[in-house]
Amino acid sequence: MAERKTNSQTTDAPLVKNQNRRKTWFLNGELVRIVHINKAAGIVTINNLYNGSRQQVNIVEFKKKRKKAFTIADTARLLNYNKKSIPRLVRNGILPNPVGERLNGERKFGYLSYYSEEHIWEARDLLATHHIGRPRKDGLSTNNKIPSAQELRYQMGDGMIYYVKNEDGEFVPIFSETI
Repeated sequence: MAERKTNSQTTDAPLVKNQNRRKTWFLNGELVRIVHINKAAGIVTINNLYNGSRQQVNIVEFKKKRKKAFTIADTARLLNYNKKSIPRLVRNGILPNPVGERLNGERKFGYLSYYSEEHIWEARDLLATHHIGRPRKDGLSTNNKIPSAQELRYQMGDGMIYYVKNEDGEFVPIFSETI
């Protein structure tokens, strides 16, 4: 007889599998996925998802030229938006269309779509100047929703953050660029 899983058994597994995300990168502007790494030979075998070819690249060259690929949900989290708001940002021209996993970057239901680091930085710069709420009398823009450049760099995994205790006993974040 088959046993029924209880809630405690089903919640132990991670909600999203991160296996493909760590292996998916942008290389020379094209979406690629790592198939195999041969450290002894110094070669990385990749699938170029844009044109459907399999290529072998030098590890050193790959690590120098690769750019991180972020899913739509990751992009929304980085920009402090809901993932359902990303299509609205695409329609308004703030974000470009994401690159899909299919040939020629085509997007299709059931396949992930990705944004590169450059896309996220451009969107962050545009959204930082975009005013949220009623117009102010002095004409200035207010947008406290978008992270600062230092916060975004840290969230993307490139920056370091330190905490310093202030006079009130609270820990205040200080980014490595300000030290």
